[in-house]
Amino acid sequence: MEGRLKEGMQKACRFNVHYSHTNIYEVRSKYSYVVDLGTLSCSCKKWEINYFPCCHGLAAIQAASLDVYAFIDKHFHVDYCQKCYDFPIYPISNVDMASSKSASSGFILPPNAKRPPGRPRLKRFKSRGECEKKLIRCSRCGKMGQHNKKTCTEPI
Repeated sequence: MEGRLKEGMQKACRFNVHYSHTNIYEVRSKYSYVVDLGTLSCSCKKWEINYFPCCHGLAAIQAASLDVYAFIDKHFHVDYCQKCYDFPIYPISNVDMASSKSASSGFILPPNAKRPPGRPRLKRFKSRGECEKKLIRCSRCGKMGQHNKKTCTEPI
């Protein structure tokens, strides 16, 4: 995530940021984006989807001279990830599982399937949109169509 942050900061240097209202900034490049630092949102919607500031949001944060790490979701911080492993994970005993009959076989076999009779089909069924025939050019009359030199009915 630190790499994504550095990459976003490099992109943010290219934008022009204009103060609009309290915590609201307009970030301009090829297109214009509205960034609201109060609600942690951007009009490109990437900030709301990823819960991580987009490059437009980073440009607005830098323009406001605020700490970038204060706007990153708590799930991306190292201490939050370390809290996931604070409590012990106890092993599950398999004493009860030894008596079950399904566990003794060890393998799950595939279902019995009979092969259909006859020769296997080489061509697949085409869907409705695929049935369009290609146009060919007749070498006799030179017109495009569904005929060739042998089946051409045009007068010479």
